[in-house]
Amino acid sequence: MRGKKAGLSLLDLTVDGFWDSFWAIPLSLPPLLLTWITVANSIASGDPVFTLILRLALVDLVNWLLPLFLFALAARRLRLSKRFLPFVVASNWATVVLVWLVMPLRLLDLLSPQSREVAELLSLLVMILSLVLFWRLTRTTLQTDLPTTTAVYVGLNAASLFIVILLPQMLGLTFTA
Repeated sequence: MRGKKAGLSLLDLTVDGFWDSFWAIPLSLPPLLLTWITVANSIASGDPVFTLILRLALVDLVNWLLPLFLFALAARRLRLSKRFLPFVVASNWATVVLVWLVMPLRLLDLLSPQSREVAELLSLLVMILSLVLFWRLTRTTLQTDLPTTTAVYVGLNAASLFIVILLPQMLGLTFTA
């Protein structure tokens, strides 16, 4: 995430490493669960909290996997087939780190509702930082020119944005202000 190619050598960039990187999902469950609980408390619904959490989990799972699947479909056309595996491995493990970095903010929000504005501001800063870091990760793992990196980065973020906006609505999740 620091933009150094040498960092890729620390990752298992084999087919087994590719599949092992999806262990990032269960490793991210504790902070994600905390986020889902926090968000479920802000949803205007008469539904049981458990069902809200399941729907939020589905949104996050789809948001994690669908952009990667779409990139897999586009990688050959973009001549990035050989760089797809390093990108997935690096982004999966980087996501674990970022999800855990947000956990203290979720705890602050959950345990101290009067500090919500501070938690939201810090969350915004972490989100901006994560966008910058994922840009660098994309650039480093794809090892391609700036326009191609930008196209992939924007495409992945656009897919993610559509998912987090549309899927909750499709699942009946409405958020209060």
